[in-house]
Amino acid sequence: MGDRERRVAALLMQADSLSRAEYVLFTHAPGIDLAELVREMQAGRHAFERDGQAMAAALVDFHMSLVEEIAPALREADRRRGAESAGSWERVEREARGLLAQGHLDAALELVRSSGAALPPDSYATGRMLGMEWQIAEAMGAAGRHREALRILDGLDQEVGTSDDVIQPGLRLRLHRMRGGLYQAEGEYGRACSEYRAALDAASSIGEIGDELQIRAELADAHSAAGRSRLAVRECRRILTRAEAVGAGPEPRALALNLLGNAYRRAGDAAAARRSFRGALELAADAGVDDPRVLRAAESWVGLGDLLVDEDDHAGAAEAYFQGLLKSMTVNREATAHGMRLVVSRMERLRAPEAALLLRTAGVFRDSFPADDRYWGHHLPFRLAEAEASAASGDPVGAAAALRGLREEALGRRADLATLLRLETRLARTLRAAGRSRSGTCADRQAAFDLLWARRCDLRRTVAGRAGEAREDLGALVARHQECYGLLIDMLLDDAEGLALPEGDGAVELAFDLHEEYRAWVEGASAPAGVPGTPATLCQLRACLAADPDARRCAFVSYFFYGESGDQGSCVIFVVHADTGRLTAFRTAVGQREVQRAAGRLRQAFDGDADAFPPLPPLPARRPWRRKLDFFEGLAPGLLAFLPAVDGRELLCIAADPAMQALPLAALPLPPADGNGRKSRPLLAHHHAVVHVSSATSLQRTVALPSAPVGAGVLVAGVAAGEDPAPERLEHDIDFIAPLVTSQYGGRQALTEISRLSATPDAVLAGLCAARVAHLTGHGWFDRAEPLDSGLLLAHDGQRPSKYPSEVEIRTRLRHLLTARHALDAGLRLDLITLRACSTARRDLHSTGDLQGLAHLLQSSGVRSVVGTLWDVDDTSSRRLFADFYRRLSATPETPWRALWEAQRAMLEGDGTQRDAPWQRHPYHWAALALFGDWRIR
Repeated sequence: MGDRERRVAALLMQADSLSRAEYVLFTHAPGIDLAELVREMQAGRHAFERDGQAMAAALVDFHMSLVEEIAPALREADRRRGAESAGSWERVEREARGLLAQGHLDAALELVRSSGAALPPDSYATGRMLGMEWQIAEAMGAAGRHREALRILDGLDQEVGTSDDVIQPGLRLRLHRMRGGLYQAEGEYGRACSEYRAALDAASSIGEIGDELQIRAELADAHSAAGRSRLAVRECRRILTRAEAVGAGPEPRALALNLLGNAYRRAGDAAAARRSFRGALELAADAGVDDPRVLRAAESWVGLGDLLVDEDDHAGAAEAYFQGLLKSMTVNREATAHGMRLVVSRMERLRAPEAALLLRTAGVFRDSFPADDRYWGHHLPFRLAEAEASAASGDPVGAAAALRGLREEALGRRADLATLLRLETRLARTLRAAGRSRSGTCADRQAAFDLLWARRCDLRRTVAGRAGEAREDLGALVARHQECYGLLIDMLLDDAEGLALPEGDGAVELAFDLHEEYRAWVEGASAPAGVPGTPATLCQLRACLAADPDARRCAFVSYFFYGESGDQGSCVIFVVHADTGRLTAFRTAVGQREVQRAAGRLRQAFDGDADAFPPLPPLPARRPWRRKLDFFEGLAPGLLAFLPAVDGRELLCIAADPAMQALPLAALPLPPADGNGRKSRPLLAHHHAVVHVSSATSLQRTVALPSAPVGAGVLVAGVAAGEDPAPERLEHDIDFIAPLVTSQYGGRQALTEISRLSATPDAVLAGLCAARVAHLTGHGWFDRAEPLDSGLLLAHDGQRPSKYPSEVEIRTRLRHLLTARHALDAGLRLDLITLRACSTARRDLHSTGDLQGLAHLLQSSGVRSVVGTLWDVDDTSSRRLFADFYRRLSATPETPWRALWEAQRAMLEGDGTQRDAPWQRHPYHWAALALFGDWRIR
């Protein structure tokens, strides 16, 4: 018996369904000796009978009868294959394969299509020609020609639909999977995920567990690439669970762990990422060079290196990448190429000395890849790294020439957008450096600017043309251009002299409009309407700010982070005076990742971390100084670089990304006036109030919101948890809101109270729809897996909520929650909502463009101003702070920003009353509250 017959017999015994058995026969049995196959199966049945395995013997009988039933169809296929003119299709196939091997993709496609048109319909040869088109599509995808590959697959789609019902699921699986990868490479993540899900359905119908795991891995990678880190983590967990459930071997489990590690890293959980990568390494510890697990080990080392770069340990990262390079040396050329491309593509993340050493080491193996279209993408990281090394060694002109050549090649090969962006931003950076060198000219700098400006204009046209597509794709597409915008702004601020600018405004004004355009598009891609809003211009912002009666007291401050990875990034801070419209720009060397790390550490210090080892409890409210905040204070010089421009301005309207909005900026220490660096320094809150907005565009949209209904009053709602020892401390906030109602809203008849067991999500939501001002009290819940399900815990069915929602079954928890999703769907119209609950302003810090968290979704639903909490607040201090806020607001109802600022300063400085306590002066107590949106009530 031959190997093929033996393999088919083994596959049949593994089939767990009729459709799977038929699939095996129609795909693997053509051309084999069916009589030999039946005789082998008979021998197997006798062996099972002797061993008393009756069920196994019966299964063999079933498969033998199936072979006999479909044998005529298989013999007819063999007859037709032999009857056709082998000289025609075999010659064409042989020549096409030769052209593919030489990298001549277009010639191979033309040969197959011209020859296939002459073949008789419904023939075996036609199927072989379609298979060749499939291979050409794969080769084009590998060469970066994704759109052409998709057009080929679109032509194959109809042919797959007319194929035999038995083999169609396998073809469908392959088709959808390949299309998913091509759409992902083009940045169309919504379409990619749809294709992957269709491939999963096909894999499920034929019981292909291995394919299912691999497709789920590709789906998770698409989520990560789109910036949907939570979905990526969730999908990776499913892969790991599924692999363990079906008893998958160490290789697929190592793959799942690596994917999970990358997803955790993108979600900002470095500790969980490191555990996942190390778990994958353990599974590949004993793998040899011919074991596919060595490639998983290479991926693990690369992931660990990425984590070390994030932590600014470039020497450690270089060592990890080197280990990944060693592991990538397998006996399989394709696996080696994949592993080396992973490692070499990381060189640009390293500092020059480490990158040069790694490049020299990897270059030893470079010649193992042919220099043709199939491996152009593998050579690209080497050539890019060589150009970077040339620029670092003091030859920007030579580096620019090399990068120009690479860009022309990429354009000629119709490379994907990510590759073009990568090449063009580095070319622009190098041209700029060349223009600043002794031998350079202004023409080099102009060429750099024009190149970046053209790419930005392409993005504008793309955004305008894709407004109806998946909004997540648009957010990820714009985020890809962050470095392009950063370089343009850099040049406008530093190199504007001698540049021919494309618009009439000055360089700084144009830089402001560019940064606002980028931020508005990222934010707008996740807006409820799903359509990016028109970015506000500096002219429009000036008009909006000038209409404020407090304009002379106000300054608008906007941050824009950009740059490479780690802490090597940069930040530009724009300051606009509300009354005069004066614009100033400041440069600071604070990286976005540095701010994200500080926000995560601050949250851990205040809220604790149950997942840490050992678990970290929440901060002791009466002993807040037990945990140091020096990492937070270290950000002050960079984040407050704009202070000289806001002297005398009491109100700072700050537009920043979610990571900065998670920080209590009011608690940043001011630089010492006398330069002696004394330890005790005044804080920002001593001189300035802080209000948060997402962008100038969102501020303009908030100001334009319709007013609350005439006659709308004040809603007070809240309920304590079942575990609270003193429920009245959460259910009687009406006592300190009464002064506001009496002085401004016509007395207690304008007040609606919903408390205790009557405070259900439905009742409170109905009250919000009929109110102008609302105050909600209770326990907050931030859902890290699905932030739209974050919200306020209320009563349900005569039961108080649990104080520990993570320990409650999810359906029970959702019944008690007034979520951000509910508020968004309701379309509220309120002037002000205050939220005395834990973490109501908390946001996801790592997903691209997501509007997350209750406070921010309330703004999107139609609320002008929201006072929320940045972390889990203390009951005593938060009650005092809110009571003081409302007392002051009753005296100056048009300026909630001043009421909150004065209440915070009173707690910070101490008011000398009996209730004053030193522990309440810590930022944990007075800085937890933040005002978002419009800072006025009109």
